[in-house]
Amino acid sequence: MYESMDNDFDGAVRPLAARDNYALLLVGRLRPGQTRQSVDGRLASLAAGLAQTYPAEYRDRTLIAHPLSRLSVSTSPTDDGSVAIPATLLLAMAAVVLLIAALNVANMTLARGAARRKEIAVRLALGGGRGAIVQQLFLEGLLLAILGGAAGLVLSYGGTTLFAHSISHMVPFELVVPAAPDARVLAATMGFCLLSTLLFGFLPALNLSRPSLISDLRASDNADAASGRNRLFSRRNLLVIAQVSLSLTLLTAAGLFIRGSSSVASADPGFSLDNRVLVEFDSSLAGYGEARGRQLYTALLARMQSLPGVESASLAATVPFGIVSLSRSVQPAGAASKPVNCAFNVVSADYFRTLGVPLLRGRTFDIAEASRTARPVVILDRLAAQRLWPDGDAIGKHIFASGGGDTADIPDLEVVGIAGNVREHIIGGDSEPHMYVPFGQQYVADMHIHLRTAPMGPDATARFLGTVRQEVRAADSALPVLGIKSLRTHVESSADYWLIQMGARMFSLFGGIALLLAVIGLYGVRAYSVARRTREIGIRMALGASAAGTQRMVLREGLQLMAAGGAVGLVLSLLTGRILSGLLFRVNGADPLVFSTAAVLLGGVSLLACYLPARRAARIDPMVALRWE
Repeated sequence: MYESMDNDFDGAVRPLAARDNYALLLVGRLRPGQTRQSVDGRLASLAAGLAQTYPAEYRDRTLIAHPLSRLSVSTSPTDDGSVAIPATLLLAMAAVVLLIAALNVANMTLARGAARRKEIAVRLALGGGRGAIVQQLFLEGLLLAILGGAAGLVLSYGGTTLFAHSISHMVPFELVVPAAPDARVLAATMGFCLLSTLLFGFLPALNLSRPSLISDLRASDNADAASGRNRLFSRRNLLVIAQVSLSLTLLTAAGLFIRGSSSVASADPGFSLDNRVLVEFDSSLAGYGEARGRQLYTALLARMQSLPGVESASLAATVPFGIVSLSRSVQPAGAASKPVNCAFNVVSADYFRTLGVPLLRGRTFDIAEASRTARPVVILDRLAAQRLWPDGDAIGKHIFASGGGDTADIPDLEVVGIAGNVREHIIGGDSEPHMYVPFGQQYVADMHIHLRTAPMGPDATARFLGTVRQEVRAADSALPVLGIKSLRTHVESSADYWLIQMGARMFSLFGGIALLLAVIGLYGVRAYSVARRTREIGIRMALGASAAGTQRMVLREGLQLMAAGGAVGLVLSLLTGRILSGLLFRVNGADPLVFSTAAVLLGGVSLLACYLPARRAARIDPMVALRWE
């Protein structure tokens, strides 16, 4: 098996068994009582022994232990953050939902505190201590936070299990993720509960415990209305506006990810996915060298081509959207131009026809070029040809390829064909340049066989995969089949597709929760306002106000909250869209369809949350309301 190297490893490609393959990372767990310092001493001794036994490979090298990063297993300083980005997004979404929930609790605390203002004033007048009252209100808020945190731990257990299951198919080993919360998770949960209670429960409690005895004892239940507490930018209304704006932001982000997922599903990768089967082998795992490996792969390819239903078959060292990738630094032979880094693939003659990659100009590889003694040739894709010869024709030109690791630099490769562009990834911008060389002139132990088949149904495809496995076993029972699946399954289970689709699911989930919390908060504030203004509404209706006019008044106040929250949320959504536009595939960060859909959805449910209290206000009996206290 071969590993792709970054520039930090000089671009070399070496077999895993090579002693100078420094790409692999050894991950271990310290025994109880061991420290990093003690381990470093033993590793230094081991490095000295290796340097003495294998001076060519291990001279001036040492071994050290360091903590494993929580967001990436890469030690490269140029790590692209492929794991850190989704982890940061998940943390940000969880923080926004937590903030919305805390705002809801703060709103409820303010509402309950306003209703208990007279009670608190009576307790203070009778000698009750302010500290005792603040302590009671704080503990009430903390109890709610702890109950919510406990429910969150239960949900996190199931969510972590589902998350690990969704990612397990992308790693070549058994993924073990401890879903049960440990002491650190419990401590963090308790910390968030305390923090949210301090910010959104303790401060309202301090405000309510201020000794304004005369005014509070005289206050009636309609004090809110009389003192103008129903103004648009009161504290309770500001909290609702914040909830509405944050929920609109999450809904917009969910819409952008859904659009990105749809764009990915309909994107043209440059090759066909239908009726294609992919089989992976590694002859080095069976202990075979290059000569035996070439013979075996040639025999396997002939067997596969003779199977019923197979239209064509081809070998390839790498597969788009795969874990392993190879690269070479390429420049025109004899020229001093800037090198172009190209994805490098070793293929057999029918590769382009089998995979469905169009050959735009020139020709494919012929049988003679399958020999190691034939003249070196190469096929470039259109992007590589344009970068190497922007104003000229690449056919017949010669290139110099370097950075091949085990194989020596190739000083003279003749360009015999120009193929269509192929995508290796969805995330990360446009397609990258590619170069293809014949399998007869380069050898890689880890190879794939592409099969182009006649159209088959799901049952027939399953039977066909079983037949392919039997053919491999018949050809050589010692050769392990590392993977066998349809090409569509391979692409759709890649990390890029997973990231976009998981982002759409997670943002939709968090956006739905945020919308629900915001609507509950909006409904609660409007319902509380109607209940506190019962006497006022009764007087209005007794003096001639109609039920329809009363309903419109209450509904208008709720719509003002919704409009203010929507305006703030629109600004936040535009900022979020700019951040996500670099991560999503062919999605405008200010997509009009996404923004309008999110606004309509939020507006519809918010309108319902405002309408129900307004309808209740319109049904108030004036005679009952006038006796309300």
